Amino acid sequence: MSLRKILREKYSIGEKELSAVRRSFEIIGNVVVIDIPDEVYHLKDEIVKAILEKHKHVKTVLRKVGEVSGDYRVASYEVIYGGETETVVKEHGCRFLLDPTKVYYSVKLSGERERIFRLVKPGERVLVMFAGVGPFAITIAKNAEPGEVVGVELNPKAVEYFRKNVKLNRVEDVVKVYEGDVREVVPKLEGKFDRILMPSPNNAQDFADVAALKAKKGSYIHYYTFAGVEEEKDLPGRVESLFSPYIKCRVVFVRRCGNFAPYVHRYVVDLLVE
Repeated sequence: MSLRKILREKYSIGEKELSAVRRSFEIIGNVVVIDIPDEVYHLKDEIVKAILEKHKHVKTVLRKVGEVSGDYRVASYEVIYGGETETVVKEHGCRFLLDPTKVYYSVKLSGERERIFRLVKPGERVLVMFAGVGPFAITIAKNAEPGEVVGVELNPKAVEYFRKNVKLNRVEDVVKVYEGDVREVVPKLEGKFDRILMPSPNNAQDFADVAALKAKKGSYIHYYTFAGVEEEKDLPGRVESLFSPYIKCRVVFVRRCGNFAPYVHRYVVDLLVE
């Protein structure tokens, strides 16, 4: 039974108010993140009860009050039920300890993480820029056979969780964690990489030169960005132009991997370095 249906049938909420209630929400471990518009904020208790009826394992409900922003890529939340915000997420045979109020994590990227680790060939050296608590790096280490995975992250709290998650998933022999700004850390890393991930759609465009510095002929760069649906057909050319001052490459794959706003999506663009 959908959230709206529960609210309609159990709490007699009218259609006008129901139309303002968001259809979907994100479940991160035992924490729910939901967007409740101001005009139906007075229904928050009923919304929480409806969520708990459908998902009995939930311990905390967060209302999103601000979008992901800042260098640490963290959204703003209001606790409307429970209180404990640290949780453990299970994904692709991995476990991730995290607190969504302090670090960025999206369950919605689970499918994209699977796509990536299925592309990784045995022995590859992989660089994950903006690595967060380690979901890309660790799922690659656990589900593929890379030679080495290097993750770089600026948010100190995310780095703390990243290091804990490396131990939690027993991939210390494969994954290396670096704390700091990718612009400062990446140029100091030894050698080049077979695959480079740039999973920060807000600002990845500002680091094309950094990624190019560590790419080589035959490398793949997975570049993430936001774009409107009307921009989709021009996206390959735009991304190739972004990298062209630094390296010769061509787009080999593009797909949507999440929504940001009406008619605006998160896209991944795969580039092959030539």
